[in-house]
Amino acid sequence: MIKNALRMAKSSAKLILRNKAFLVIGILIPFLATMLMQIWYRMPSTEIFTQYANLETMDTQMAYNIDFNCFPVKVYDTICDESSEKFCQALGEAGIFQIFRAPCKDASEEQIKASYEESAMVDRVGAIVVLREKKEQCQLFSVGEDARFELFEKSFNQLLSNPAGVEAAVANGKAQGRTSDMTLVSVDDQDSIEFSQVREFSYCLAIASLAFIFGGVMILNTVLTEKRDNVYSRILLSRASKKSYLLSKLILSIGITLLQTIVMTLSFAFVIQVDVHLTIWEFFLVFFLDGLVFNLLSMAAGLFYNSLAASSVISFTIWSISALISGTYFDISGASDFFQKLSLLMPQRWAMFSVSRFMNGNSSGYTLILCATAAYLVIIFVMGLLGLKLGEEE
Repeated sequence: MIKNALRMAKSSAKLILRNKAFLVIGILIPFLATMLMQIWYRMPSTEIFTQYANLETMDTQMAYNIDFNCFPVKVYDTICDESSEKFCQALGEAGIFQIFRAPCKDASEEQIKASYEESAMVDRVGAIVVLREKKEQCQLFSVGEDARFELFEKSFNQLLSNPAGVEAAVANGKAQGRTSDMTLVSVDDQDSIEFSQVREFSYCLAIASLAFIFGGVMILNTVLTEKRDNVYSRILLSRASKKSYLLSKLILSIGITLLQTIVMTLSFAFVIQVDVHLTIWEFFLVFFLDGLVFNLLSMAAGLFYNSLAASSVISFTIWSISALISGTYFDISGASDFFQKLSLLMPQRWAMFSVSRFMNGNSSGYTLILCATAAYLVIIFVMGLLGLKLGEEE
């Protein structure tokens, strides 16, 4: 059976390799997906703790990290010491404000003014504060017409005139677990994902999944072609069985996914120059298993339809919706419980969970990704058999 399966897989592989689309799906998209990690790696990110964040420079944009339930405030800190940091943290402890602290100790007044004028025009900011050593020299500007500005102005003036209130607010935040140190994620918290930590990987995964899922469409095309040309019927009349035919498609799926993953791994190891805190083996394993799931998923879903066009639309829909719901494009930690539970149905979410554990030095990521992949493969295998049976009945 295995010998027949290998022979059939080899024959189908030759047809796929001759297809010009394979150069795009099998090589170009996986390569570009990995290369884009290098572009996204340079995108500015903030260190968000709760309602307080540190910007790298005073020109770093806030819009990518805004909590839309809060009033965004950009603080130009010309002091840059422990007291100014505590002051900004105290402002954030109110719960309805999101404070972005921009260091500008060495900047001139002209540079600061140019920066906050530009931020008011192009960034999403509700208020701008210029924090100085002397209280009477501090400046507060309103941007737009948000009613919450009055509440912020009141809180700002109270803290500015009452230094003891600053210490009390920060102490209260620490007592409630809102720490202000530079630890972004807890290693012991295995069931959460810090999006800023896995951002480059998740973006790469979203694009690479497109190549994986259309790899399955290419294999499905060989199945539909063999059925249309009665090759499948002649195979069953020979010594080959239905099991060996299915096994040949499984081997073909593994081979294409393996090739795509190797292209990505080689790009990750020798081309891009970013540190995403993943070893080459961890990178390879996660993408190979996730790619195998998507490859077989599109092929199994397409077996319910004897149309390549319909299966392509279904595959693209599966890719776009799963990438959106799983949180590969943006952080969904603040989403509703229903949305977060729905995201657990998506393969990308489990890949992100595993990578998050790998990045934190937790080897249980191997068990997680292997078990999740096994569960998906069982479901896909049943779907594929049902689809093949329905196709035969028609």
